Amino acid sequence: MPPRRKATTASQAGQRLALESLLRTFAEVARWASFSQAARVLGLSRAAVSAQVAQLEQRLGVPLLNRTTRSVALTPEGQRLLNQTHPVLDQLDALANEFVHSRGEVAGALKVEAPEFIGTRLMAQPLVAWLKAHPQISLNLRLNDRIEEFVGQDADIHLRFELPTAHHLRYRPLGTFRLMTVAAPDYLRQHGTPRTLADLAQHRVIDYLNSRTGKPYEWEFEAVALRGRLRSAEARRVTPPSVLCCNHTDAALVALRGGLGLYRDFPFVLQPLLDSGQVVEVLPLFTSPPYTLYALWRPAQPVAPRVAAFVDFLTECIQRAVPGAAAPAPSQISAARVRPKA
Repeated sequence: MPPRRKATTASQAGQRLALESLLRTFAEVARWASFSQAARVLGLSRAAVSAQVAQLEQRLGVPLLNRTTRSVALTPEGQRLLNQTHPVLDQLDALANEFVHSRGEVAGALKVEAPEFIGTRLMAQPLVAWLKAHPQISLNLRLNDRIEEFVGQDADIHLRFELPTAHHLRYRPLGTFRLMTVAAPDYLRQHGTPRTLADLAQHRVIDYLNSRTGKPYEWEFEAVALRGRLRSAEARRVTPPSVLCCNHTDAALVALRGGLGLYRDFPFVLQPLLDSGQVVEVLPLFTSPPYTLYALWRPAQPVAPRVAAFVDFLTECIQRAVPGAAAPAPSQISAARVRPKA
């Protein structure tokens, strides 16, 4: 009679689960080269993250990270472990998604992180109907003032107007937008209407704060084609005098309606104010360069149905709000692009 295989004890099963948790923590620290950033992503304290990495090092018997007061770097052993860890964790994620995908269920917890004006102006209203249509989804929607920079957040889907310079995420372009310039009628009666970009030097503007640089976004213009001819000679960046700089759309719109200055934003944000006559467009022959909105998510094959369904929902939101702005949707989300690591 062959020897009976020993049953896995609860302790052994717990150790395996603990190992997966330790590896995920280590991978996040290596990904961001920062204990603090990994702690924010994982929702843990910095001390807890440091303790988990130390526990993994003790368990493996080798140092994985070189730590200084200013930097965190992988040791050769750490780099080797990281190279082998990513495929293992991706396979575990894909395995979990496969069972959900086989049932075709759009269900489970979903975390989405997006700029505040996208969440409030594009997503909020149609989101109610989408959630009613998918009652098994539990959505955690996090809105912030980040438009371009990618700060590691523990989310399933991120929305950004710029792709991170180095990442392993999948992404889909959702749509392309341009900024328009507007002002309240009261402001124009008092200060006049700008006709050229040079006129902006004599006007006050309401700026949107770039959270990455801590400075206002530049006012960059491209000439609009007029009767088939592009007045490109006048396309340039200008820096009008700023009377207010803030990082929230609602605050900027209050100032705009109050006649504080000129303001630039996307048409889907400004359209209700234009329709009601509270603001009017100025400098219609000049627009901004195009800005593309991307949805980014972690790679996994197959993609979880809840992620695929929500990215499709986002594309539909943009198509309804700004006809013609939405990027063509691939027939399957697996066709989304992957930017290689730098």
